[in-house]
Amino acid sequence: MKIVDGPFAGFDAELVSADGPRLTARVSVFGRETTIDLHRDQVERPEEMPELWREEEDDEQVRAGLRKRTAEQYDDLAHIEKFGFFLDRADLPEHDPAQEWDAYLGWCTEIDARAVRRKAAALAAFDQEIAPLPAAEARGRMAADPGRWLPAEAAMKERRSRYPGLDGPTPEERLQAAIFGGPDPAPSVWERAHHRRAAARSAAELRDYAAWKAANRSPAEDERLRSAAAAQVEHKRAAIEARVARDWGFRLPDSIFRFRTFLLSLCPAGNQAFHDLDLSPFGIMDLFDDPERRSRDGIDVRVHGRYYRDPPEFLTFMHGGTDGLHFGLWYDDGRTCTGVASYYNNDGGGVGLPTRTPLEAVRDTLEWRWRDLSSEDGEPADLLDPDVVVRRHRLRLLREVLTTFETGDRDEQGEDYHDASGHSPELLEHGDPDRLETLDGGGALVEGDTLIEGGRAIEPGTAITDDTMIERGRQRPWDDYDFCTALVKELTGDPAVRAAHVTEALRRCAAGFPADALALGRDLHWISAGDPEREAQANELLTTAYRALGRDNLAAIAEAHHRHRDLPQVHVLEGT
Repeated sequence: MKIVDGPFAGFDAELVSADGPRLTARVSVFGRETTIDLHRDQVERPEEMPELWREEEDDEQVRAGLRKRTAEQYDDLAHIEKFGFFLDRADLPEHDPAQEWDAYLGWCTEIDARAVRRKAAALAAFDQEIAPLPAAEARGRMAADPGRWLPAEAAMKERRSRYPGLDGPTPEERLQAAIFGGPDPAPSVWERAHHRRAAARSAAELRDYAAWKAANRSPAEDERLRSAAAAQVEHKRAAIEARVARDWGFRLPDSIFRFRTFLLSLCPAGNQAFHDLDLSPFGIMDLFDDPERRSRDGIDVRVHGRYYRDPPEFLTFMHGGTDGLHFGLWYDDGRTCTGVASYYNNDGGGVGLPTRTPLEAVRDTLEWRWRDLSSEDGEPADLLDPDVVVRRHRLRLLREVLTTFETGDRDEQGEDYHDASGHSPELLEHGDPDRLETLDGGGALVEGDTLIEGGRAIEPGTAITDDTMIERGRQRPWDDYDFCTALVKELTGDPAVRAAHVTEALRRCAAGFPADALALGRDLHWISAGDPEREAQANELLTTAYRALGRDNLAAIAEAHHRHRDLPQVHVLEGT
C-alpha cells in the first residue's frame, strides 16, 4: 500500500497488522526495514486489502462507495489525459506558446466529450456486473481489472513506467535532503510540464487580453478621461477640503484625491471591474460631486456613513458590498490621516492597524479577487468559462490603470502580492510600540502618556497592583483572542466592575493621563451592542479623553454619533 499523509508520505509500505483504524506497517528507509504506526486515513485503501476498509460499513454502503470511486476515477482519468498533452511536450522546444495553448484547449474539448461517454458506460457496466456482488467479491473483481474500474490509477502507473522520476525525488531522497540538506533537486518532468502549461496559458491570456483591450479601451480615450478627471478633482478640491475641515475638523490626504481621480478616469470596462470587486465609493466620497450637500433635517452630517461600531477616528470612504464591509480614513490625532482601516460591521474581527492608502486598499481587494479567480496552481478557475476569462481581463485592465497612480513598483499578483506586501515580522510579533491594545483592533495612540510594563499600561510612578487598571499590550495587526475574550467578559459582566474601571480611567484622565479613558472608551464603544449604559459610559470616556488630548473635533464626532446611534441606516445626506 502507499502512504499518502504524514512524514512518510510517498513511501510504499507493507501492512503488518490492522486494529480498527490503527495500522502497523513496514517501510524501507535507506535500505533498512523499519516498523511504523499509521492511521487508516494515512494510506490508500486498495480493494484487495479489506483490512483497510471500515468494518462498520454494510455491503450496500461498500458498493455505493465503490461506484462513487469508479466515477471519480473516470473524472481523474480525463485530467490525467489532459495533462498528458504537456507531459509529452515537456522537453520539446517552445515555438509559439499561445498557439500551443489553443491546441491544448481543443484537446481538452475532445477529452471531455470522450470522458462523458466512457464514464456513463463504466457506471452502467458497474451496475450490471459489480453491484449484485457481495462487498468482498466486488472489491476483488475491481482490483483484478484496474484498467476498467480504476482507470486513473492504471494510467498513472503507466505514466510512471514511461517517465522515470515523474514525481521528482523519491521519498527517501526527500527525507535525506530534509535531514542532511543539500542542493535543490532538478525539476521533475511533471514540474517541467506544469511550467510549460503555465507559460502557454499566460502567453495565450496576454494575447487575448491585448485584443480585448484594443476593443474596450482606447489610449486616446484614456488620456482624455484622465485629463478630465484630474481637472474636475482639482476644480472642486478646495471646496471639499473646506467642507470636511469645517464639519469634521479633518485634513483630507492627497491619497483620497488620487482615489477620486482614479475612479473618474475609468472607462466602462474599468468601472465594471471595480464593481466586480463589490466596491463602491461611499461616506465622505458622497460630498465630492456636491461639497455643499446637506444632511436630512435633524441629523448631524458627521454620522453619514458612520456605522454603529465605527470609532470616532474612522471616516468612511468606501463600501465593500457584503456583511457591512467598509473602509475608512483613520485620524489618530483628529487632524492628520494615519492610513486606512476596514472591518465587517456585521461580522467578527476588528478594524486592524491603520496603514497605507485608499488605492492600496483597492489593490489589496483586487489581488484577493485575482486569487479567487484562479485555482490552487495559479490557473484560471475554469479555463473554458467565457465569464471567467472576461472578468480576468477586466481585473487586469483595472490593475493597469491603478498602478499608474500607485503601487506601480509591485509586480506581484494574487497571493504573491499579499505575501510580498504584508506586515513585518517585527510588527506581527511585538505589535506597534506606540499603540495600546483595544478591542476594536485599531489601537489607542497617546504620545507621552503611558508606559507598557509587563503587559500593562501605566502612568509613570504608578504601582501596577491596582485591580481597576486593565492590562494592555501593544496593538498587533491581528486581534489577541485571549485578551479580547477576557476583557469582553469582564466589561459585559458585573456592572459594578465595569463602573469601577470607568471611574478609575476618568480619575487618571483628570490627573493628566488620558490613555486609559481613551482605550476603555473605545472598548465600550465597540462592544456597546445597544446597551444604553455602555453607550453612555463609552461616550463620557471618549469625549473626556479627546478633550484632554486636544482632539476636540473627535469629541464632537463622538457626541454626534452617541446622539444618533439608533439610526436605522447610515445614509443621512439629502437624496439618499
